[in-house]
Amino acid sequence: MRVAAGVILIIAAIFNLVAALGYLAGGAATSGVASMTDSAYVQGQELTTEEKAQLKKVKDEIGGSGIGFLAFGVYLLVSVGIMIAGAVFLFQDKKPQFIMIAGGMAIVAEVIGILITAFGVTNVLGLVGGALAIIAAKSMNGGVVPPVEVE
Repeated sequence: MRVAAGVILIIAAIFNLVAALGYLAGGAATSGVASMTDSAYVQGQELTTEEKAQLKKVKDEIGGSGIGFLAFGVYLLVSVGIMIAGAVFLFQDKKPQFIMIAGGMAIVAEVIGILITAFGVTNVLGLVGGALAIIAAKSMNGGVVPPVEVE
C-alpha cells in the first residue's frame, strides 16, 4: 500500500504542478486586468459617479480574485514539493509524521480546487493519494523493528 500511495501522490503532484502554473498565470493576468481598469476609462470621455462606482466595484472584485488565484498557485507549488518528498519517504518507510502532513496537504489542495472550479478526475487522484498516504503513515513504525520478547 505504501508504494501505491507514493505513486499516486507523485501523479497528483504532477497534476498540481500543471494546475499551479495555470493558477499563477491566471492570477497574474487577472490582477493585471484589474490594474488596467484605471487607464481604460481615461480615453477621452468623463464617467458619471455611478459609472465610476460600478467600475471601482468590478475592479475590487477582479483584483481580489487575482490575488486568491496567485495565493492558491503558490500553495500548490509548495504542496508539489512536499507531496513528492512524502512519496519518497513512503518508499523508504521513514518519517510517518511528514507523510501525514503531505497527505493532508494533498487533500486540502484538492478540496480548495473543487471549491474554486468543479469536481473532476484529477481531484479523485489527489484525494485518494492523500488518504492512502495518511493510512500508510499510521500503519508505519518508522523503520524501527519492535523488540521480540523471549520467554
